[in-house]
Amino acid sequence: MAERVGVIGGGFSGLLCAYLLEQLYGDRVEVQVLEGARRLGGRVRTTVAAEVGSVYEAGVAEFYDIAGNPHLRNLVSHLGLETRPLTGTPYFVACDQVVYDDAGLQALVGARGMDQLRRFWDKGTRLRPPQRYAQAGQPQDNDHPWSGRTFEEVLSEVDDPVARWFTAMQCHSDLAAEPHQTSGLFGFDNLLIDHPGYCSMYTLADGNEGLVRALADRVASPLRSGAAVEAIEATEERGLRVRVDSTEEGVGTLDVDALVVTLTPPALASLQWSDSQLAAAVGAHLRHHDHTTAYLRVTLFFGRRFWADRFPEDYFVSDAFDGVTVYDKSPTSDADGLGIQSWLLGGDAAARWARRTDDEIVRGVRAAMPGVLSGAETHFLSGAVDRWRGRSGVSALPGGVPLQPLETRHCPDPRWPQLILVGDYLYDSTICGALDAVLWAVTRIGQRLGEAAPQPLSIFSRPNTPVPDDPASGFFLDQAVGAGR
Repeated sequence: MAERVGVIGGGFSGLLCAYLLEQLYGDRVEVQVLEGARRLGGRVRTTVAAEVGSVYEAGVAEFYDIAGNPHLRNLVSHLGLETRPLTGTPYFVACDQVVYDDAGLQALVGARGMDQLRRFWDKGTRLRPPQRYAQAGQPQDNDHPWSGRTFEEVLSEVDDPVARWFTAMQCHSDLAAEPHQTSGLFGFDNLLIDHPGYCSMYTLADGNEGLVRALADRVASPLRSGAAVEAIEATEERGLRVRVDSTEEGVGTLDVDALVVTLTPPALASLQWSDSQLAAAVGAHLRHHDHTTAYLRVTLFFGRRFWADRFPEDYFVSDAFDGVTVYDKSPTSDADGLGIQSWLLGGDAAARWARRTDDEIVRGVRAAMPGVLSGAETHFLSGAVDRWRGRSGVSALPGGVPLQPLETRHCPDPRWPQLILVGDYLYDSTICGALDAVLWAVTRIGQRLGEAAPQPLSIFSRPNTPVPDDPASGFFLDQAVGAGR
């Protein structure tokens, strides 16, 4: 008899889980994916801007290629997706100065500040070599001296106020949190994103949503959108029973042998649990792991790439909004072609601005355009705002402190090891972290089957899987009309 596996959540984690289970175990499993929204994909979302006839990334802006951890890159290759490298030294705009090399940085922070920065980076890279960075979020990180300290405390080792401010500003957008809200180790890990020896970045040539679309197209199991899970009942007689409110079928139940929950902590907190001990265990899990913070992505469309000569790479970092990354998402490199800037605000700044109207936010971002760029208002066409907070937010402190053993963080109640929690908030708040969580869950379900099966990573080395005749493409590519929508 096949193992009945329910997957709650139709984002990257849920779709990858379903795909790997099918590929590894075939007819030994019966999988069903339940997604409360009308679309699949979660925080990976490529959107059509109808006003300008172009697409833009409303969610995840880039993927990370981590030295020593090729799993995501191998998955992308396995799915046959074309990639484009994301180049960035990066350039910085700080105090109305453009910093693009060490000389410019020293002009900003001074000789003493430059010495402090070199010392800080030398110490940080000694404490966090690339091979340990590739295993971020694993329990051995508890042994790192910066794991139990806040990032604010670690930054205090930079004994120069301007250099310390610059360092916090540099990674603010990636971190999506304030220095006192996260650990020193997680803060420094986000600084290392700019280090070529640790990480490089890329996007998908046809839009980042192509990753989840490719997975959805290859999943043969039912993908039920508009199927919101309300409650989970756990009893010795029936095992796990899921109550689902479907827009098409009404309220019903689904009995499963194993259940993979890929929700963020705020969404997980909305579920009801029939068993009081299980409810208490999930509550303890949330108290340890729920450190939700906000992102605000503001996309500006221009008649031309007027910034191309001053910022020729794929992104730059500005000190506006406490530190913001500005991505060049233009469809071509032609300076006279359509220009698309994507501003990624994070943390407190994102939370503050997200309470304003779309029009107010777009005006605020336009006003924050670097002074070295002239002609912005002349070429401006329209803007769009996408809020990522609450149930759609990211974690300021993945895994919490201290990091729990993998068994504990994925299975909060040992009486119900077939209830498995998955998500990027458990590892490092990226697609790579979500992938690591899925690999653990799929391996655990394979152990439940009690039969020899290939390791999940072996799937990524197989030839490209063809798309079936009835792909799930209808779930994707939202329509948008710009600011104020």
